[in-house]
Amino acid sequence: MPDHALELSFDDASTAAVESQWEALRAAGLPSQADHRSMTNAPHLTLVAASPIAPGVVAPAIELVGPLLPARLSVRGLLVLGHGPRVTLAHLVEPDAALAAVTAELRALVPGLRHPVWTPHVTLARRVPRRRVAEALEVLADAPPVRELVADRLRWWDPDEDVVETVSG
Repeated sequence: MPDHALELSFDDASTAAVESQWEALRAAGLPSQADHRSMTNAPHLTLVAASPIAPGVVAPAIELVGPLLPARLSVRGLLVLGHGPRVTLAHLVEPDAALAAVTAELRALVPGLRHPVWTPHVTLARRVPRRRVAEALEVLADAPPVRELVADRLRWWDPDEDVVETVSG
């Protein structure tokens, strides 16, 4: 069963910057989020993922996160996440102290978090064969750099109810 999620979506320029990197990976024949066909697929920063997240958490999320939007996120480098023969490539992003604090407060409201410790990141590619990571990093080094992302919307995803909704921003 897919996780429920509260996520930050990005402004048009930030979305285009990440999507250009997705396309660069795809053009090189590498796995890319551009290949992901889900209705929820768009560049984003997950604040909370769990199965389930009670709908009652959405109102506090709006109250906590909404006033901080738009939020600027510094891109601090690339991450390789995972174990085994396939990994995930992502941008490590650094929110400001206020967003980090409200995210911690919000996460405390949700039992059963998929990842108890938040690692703020924006996924570029999943299931990258470990033997092709160096190639993927070269492709990303040649793509236009992403130094900052602007999150301007809070999105609620409830896969049980088939709901993807912008709730703030």
